[in-house]
Amino acid sequence: MLNYRCLRCGAQYERHFPFCSGCWGSGQLVPLPRRNRAEVDYQPGISTAREVMRMGWGSVSQRVYPELHLGVRSLVLDSGPPGSGKSTFSTRLANAVPGPALLVSAEEGISPTLAARLARCNVRRDDFHIIERPTVDQVVELASKKKVTSLVIDSVQECAWTAAELRHLLSVIPTLDVLVAVMQVTKAGVPAGAMALQHECDVHLVVANMRWSLVKSRYQSLDGVGGDVLPTNTTMGNGDTAMEIQT
Repeated sequence: MLNYRCLRCGAQYERHFPFCSGCWGSGQLVPLPRRNRAEVDYQPGISTAREVMRMGWGSVSQRVYPELHLGVRSLVLDSGPPGSGKSTFSTRLANAVPGPALLVSAEEGISPTLAARLARCNVRRDDFHIIERPTVDQVVELASKKKVTSLVIDSVQECAWTAAELRHLLSVIPTLDVLVAVMQVTKAGVPAGAMALQHECDVHLVVANMRWSLVKSRYQSLDGVGGDVLPTNTTMGNGDTAMEIQT
């Protein structure tokens, strides 16, 4: 059983070592988060030819971050250091997708700090759902019941969900179009966990000092794509939450 992982390169080990044999980093091995396997993990992904074809050319056209292109059923990775604006970016993006949204608040929980962020992002609607301390099965059950179109996991380390499990959520929640995974990084600026999620995701954004930049995308060129997480010259009203699915 794998019990430790390297914070620098994501390599995993059965026991602790002073050095990582993958990147030769010193003191980088930390205990690997564990959780019981969810019932949904055993469920197969089921779809139709129409839905699969929709994934091939459908796109999410949004106004809050017009430089960013997203495809239908996108797995979006949002990484950055603490306090950089990752959660604010993800909240705004989820709020802009038409239809119900779900925020898995694994780090902050339902708290005054979360309330302050929702106020900054002007998120006040009844169909923006929030859940704390959930299991994977509970997230799937709630998301399916509420027919959510956008889902934010904040953060994937705290939830201890793998890249394959996140991808699986896109197939077992039929209404889901965008899944945003918030990922912590270490003080050295490297992802705090396995590299698998960076390879699996469709879009990878790096957030620092309340600015975001695009470092990976299957939908567009990366050149010069980025901007402010929370623009000061934008009045957040109805136009800030208008995002449409184009097929």
